[in-house]
Amino acid sequence: MFFDHKQPSRLSQSERLSRIRLARSSNIGPITFRKLLDRFGTARDAIEQLPDIIAKTKGFRKIVLASRNDTVLEIELAQKCGAKPVIWGDPEYPALLARIEDAPPYFYAIGRIELLARPAIGLVGARNASANGCGFARKLSHSLCDAGYVVVSGMARGIDGAAHEAALKADPKANGGTIAVLGGGVDVIYPREHRDLYGKLCEQGCVISEMPPGLQPQARHFPRRNRIISGLSYGTVVIEAGRNSGSLITARFAGEQGRDVFAVPGSPTDPRAAGPNSLIRDGAILCDSADVILDALRDATQNTHLFEDFHQFNTNARSPEVNSDPARYDDIAQSIVQDAENSGSKEPSQSIEIDSELGDLSPIDTDADQSGKVLDLLSTTPLLIDDLIRASELPANSISSILIELELAGRVERHPGNRVSRIAK
Repeated sequence: MFFDHKQPSRLSQSERLSRIRLARSSNIGPITFRKLLDRFGTARDAIEQLPDIIAKTKGFRKIVLASRNDTVLEIELAQKCGAKPVIWGDPEYPALLARIEDAPPYFYAIGRIELLARPAIGLVGARNASANGCGFARKLSHSLCDAGYVVVSGMARGIDGAAHEAALKADPKANGGTIAVLGGGVDVIYPREHRDLYGKLCEQGCVISEMPPGLQPQARHFPRRNRIISGLSYGTVVIEAGRNSGSLITARFAGEQGRDVFAVPGSPTDPRAAGPNSLIRDGAILCDSADVILDALRDATQNTHLFEDFHQFNTNARSPEVNSDPARYDDIAQSIVQDAENSGSKEPSQSIEIDSELGDLSPIDTDADQSGKVLDLLSTTPLLIDDLIRASELPANSISSILIELELAGRVERHPGNRVSRIAK
């Protein structure tokens, strides 16, 4: 069922620090981070080449390089809460997660980090889940752990909590386990009622987050968190989810990442069954027992192409040769735009420059007037997000946050080609 794949060499301490600095820099998101490493081999060389990139691309967005002191402080805060940074290129970095386009450059982990290397299945669903739904989640989770799989979820109320609890009670000799992916800092307990569960997860399971320690979760963090749940997993199971549930965003990410999507059917009279029933109509695998999942996973774990060319990065302090052809910086510039559209956490600007201070990572407030303005600009005909930004005269990061909120509220839907439309009522 499991197979070995080539592991990367251990990164030097200076390169680890440089990768965290690069990842925490303003307007350098996951896609741009990977582009820079692909181009220059190491984060240290990428940082040294930033002035040249600025000059050759005639800068259109501001890059603020995270300072060394701020980066060290963040790492020290993580160490105080027992968290370890797992960085792109580390042997511990999960192979499946590394395959997604916007894999986090690094994340913090508390607990049994070895669980990150084991085959996993995502299990998500409604926060206001029924007793039957939670019971079925526990049954699936326990069976998957007994079969040697790790159950990944988000430590939310309802289905998530039930899945984690059952996994923690499974036979440890079966090599299963559970991983919780948080929307806030790895040391921030949310919801507060899961304080005891969080403690058990830190001791017996694994808790991870790509957010800085101490950061309180915001609504806009959770869709990004969901891509990690699906990215860690061979497949994602959805149990009870309304039509506007964030669990459907996780399922969408799983489909886009080429992973299996399972859905547990429910009564058409129960609003919590609307999401899974819709997924089944769209081609998800109908799941009525753990055997359905295990049969599909046996096929998935044999797809060794998922690990081809995994972590093929230079781990030396410097790369032997750097390609600084200005014409080839266009893809890096485009990746900066793509990262800005994918996440509202990076602030756009009209120029790129190097600065020694960390960019603002505070949450962006979105008021009702701005949301209403964006909604008024949309119709049932898909519109390019770039056109929406221009028409609204709002910053790209604000548009990104507003669209996420409207999508979660069931007011808008996304389409291929970076387009969005209003959902007709």
